[in-house]
Amino acid sequence: MHIWLAIRTCLKDKLFVTGGRAGRPEFWWFTLFTIIVRIAMYPLNLAGYIAIIFSAVSFILFIGNYTVLTRRLHDTNRSIIHAFPLIIGLLLGLIGFLMNVRLAVMVGEGLAALAFVYLLVLCALPGTKGDNNYGAPMPLGVAPVEAAVTPAPAPEPQELPAEKPKKAQPQAPQERPKHKRKFK
Repeated sequence: MHIWLAIRTCLKDKLFVTGGRAGRPEFWWFTLFTIIVRIAMYPLNLAGYIAIIFSAVSFILFIGNYTVLTRRLHDTNRSIIHAFPLIIGLLLGLIGFLMNVRLAVMVGEGLAALAFVYLLVLCALPGTKGDNNYGAPMPLGVAPVEAAVTPAPAPEPQELPAEKPKKAQPQAPQERPKHKRKFK
């Protein structure tokens, strides 16, 4: 049941975690889940005020997709900078749409489509074996805190050498403050 483990990991354990690494099963199962949920909930988008539910769920899934994409790229020893052409293409298309410049829309859509295919290829590549710049590989279902924090073995008690008793030194009398203010 990798799909349920991937969904729980991406939505509960690592929703806001962009650090670390995500294996291929975690990324692809969660991506399939988000596609199915968005298709199933699309009729809510057409139902007036209930569309708020669709928007909220889509936003949460977007955050999950972004973070799992970042971790997946980290698994292949790449940073999220590889997603910038997609973002630039989408922004160019949006600006072209808002300003009614058809060429900007077409260029933006083309750039976004090429960047999307490029990201899919990067996410399909196997991750690096062993440690890389982004840490050790994490098995599916292990939260980053659990993997990063391992309890250290307790130190063995050591006998301390006996200390010589110190001579009592006279203490200097403490000075009293000269002014005392009382606030009412």
